[in-house]
Amino acid sequence: MNNGLQEQAWKYFEIHANQRLTIFNFYIALCSAITAGLVATYTKDFLHPSVRALFGILLVLFSVVFWKLDQRVKLLIKNAEAALKFFEEQDCNAVHVTHVFRREEILTQQERAGRWHPSYAKCFGLVFWVFALLGAGTLIWPLASLLHC
Repeated sequence: MNNGLQEQAWKYFEIHANQRLTIFNFYIALCSAITAGLVATYTKDFLHPSVRALFGILLVLFSVVFWKLDQRVKLLIKNAEAALKFFEEQDCNAVHVTHVFRREEILTQQERAGRWHPSYAKCFGLVFWVFALLGAGTLIWPLASLLHC
């Protein structure tokens, strides 16, 4: 077995797994700040309500961009996981507790059987949708109000 390639696969996995969480944390902080700004535009003393549209556009835009970034990093992580599973298979045919990637895949399949067991991608996707819908609602709400008048 080539330990150099295994080490490379592990570092590749580690870098991209950390990158995924860092990107998501940045997205949460950024969208939370934009949402706080958006909420501030609804006070009666706020002089520029048109800024709401900018905040709404930014929420939608950042949600789409960070969702696409997350999809890309997820692909890179899956690539590293496949390599690490390969090295685990070379070690022994049986799934052993030390084969963390192969074992995790089996345990996850068992957990998902018969009940909802969300992945990181589904949880992150839900958060992307919530912020995107908040931004879209900010843009659509005034238009709907105008149409009903």
